[in-house]
Amino acid sequence: MSTIKKRCEFCHKWFSPSPYAAHHQKCCSDPVCCKKRKARANKNWRAKNPDYEKGRNEEKRIWAQNYPDYWQKYRQTNSDYVKREYRRRCSARKEAEKTARQDTARQISLEKLKSIQELALNSAARQDAVHGQIEGIVNYLFWKEKTARQDILENQLCKA
Repeated sequence: MSTIKKRCEFCHKWFSPSPYAAHHQKCCSDPVCCKKRKARANKNWRAKNPDYEKGRNEEKRIWAQNYPDYWQKYRQTNSDYVKREYRRRCSARKEAEKTARQDTARQISLEKLKSIQELALNSAARQDAVHGQIEGIVNYLFWKEKTARQDILENQLCKA
């Protein structure tokens, strides 16, 4: 009996597939690779069945009406879940705030660049326009560097 070797799609290591699934097995038995394979399969399934969750929402709503105290009791008996959920919600809120700040920074960047462009159009003397553009670009770069450093400091504080 010859041993067939295949290369794992995720870790790219060689493995011997199961004799029962050799014709379609594409991933080794490493738990990390299996988790990635399962996540990809779930993502593909959800893409092919986009209405599945819509149908389940009604079922979930009815179940929640029949068991109104479920989550309250669950939280009382599972303190690790409460801590994990609290951390997840905090990080989601921080990420949303960070995204909002980045959007604001992008908007300010666009406004600054537009004002630099208008400086050139509105200036009477060519040298004044060039000088104004250079000064505007330098100010913009200083501002951009300052905001980038603030983001780095905030990230370091959040990790601490």
